[in-house]
Amino acid sequence: MLALTDVLSMWKIALPAMFLGCYCGVVLRTGKFFRFFSKLTRPMTALGKLPEALGPFFMLCLLNRFAANAMLADFGKSGAITNNTLMAVYVMGSLPTSIYFSVFYFSPVLVTSLGWELGLSFFFINIGISSLATVSGFVWNRLLAKKNGAGQWQEQQENCAAAADKTDLIAAGRKAFQQFWDIAVVFMPITLAFGFLMHTDFIKDLINGLDPFLRWFKLTAAGVLVIIAGIPTMIAAIGVAGTLLHSGALAPQDVIFVLLVASFFHNVYYGLSQVLPANLSIFGAKNGTTVTLVGTGIHLAMVVAGAGVALYLKSS
Repeated sequence: MLALTDVLSMWKIALPAMFLGCYCGVVLRTGKFFRFFSKLTRPMTALGKLPEALGPFFMLCLLNRFAANAMLADFGKSGAITNNTLMAVYVMGSLPTSIYFSVFYFSPVLVTSLGWELGLSFFFINIGISSLATVSGFVWNRLLAKKNGAGQWQEQQENCAAAADKTDLIAAGRKAFQQFWDIAVVFMPITLAFGFLMHTDFIKDLINGLDPFLRWFKLTAAGVLVIIAGIPTMIAAIGVAGTLLHSGALAPQDVIFVLLVASFFHNVYYGLSQVLPANLSIFGAKNGTTVTLVGTGIHLAMVVAGAGVALYLKSS
């Protein structure tokens, strides 16, 4: 009963926030909402030497990355932008995408599971990693613009255009629920299973038996459990880390490092199982493979750098 109580208290806060995030993601990419918020992205297009019509891509990244990618692919297939610009813009979307997932998915679980200090620490580290990836995309495209000169940039400005459908709040609710359900059917069983598993004698014996060996690799058995839980979804990893933290099986100074390691393996899994298939269908075989390798590769490099810093701080 104690395990069920812990899990239900997490669901009570996390699940409504997830649905709200899905609903906002659907509504804000239509009609007047779309046109209003696209104006906010003009500084980003100017900084990245991009056509203004590509501004809605960043707004859509805040709401639904697959929808943003579909828009970007349309520009590429029509010849409005070059393949190099398409790749650079795809990488630029890392930060707004991370902001959406961090605010609407991670935050409720982070704070309730890890507390304010650790929760906010991982939140800002995750945002920082994505910021570095986005900056690399901006630098890439500015170098391209400098190399190609103003002529090609002006041509891209003239070729690009954007449009938005009318807002239907009822239809948005149905679409949002489907998105929410796709998340919940993964999140709920995993957190429930780990919630019960963490209260068994088997886990206690496993932690006691493997802990000395795994410490040689700077990981405890509890940390390995977090990493395993994080492969399909980082939300589950955060929930499991919180359970282990409160039970005393995972030390506070190990939480950030373990979550970053979990994030690395999750991004590998997510890139292969979801991002690559989606990008192949959206961008085509060649560009879909390239944007996945480039985008995922840059993000993983930043995660490794962050984990290295966290390990150094933990050991010092």
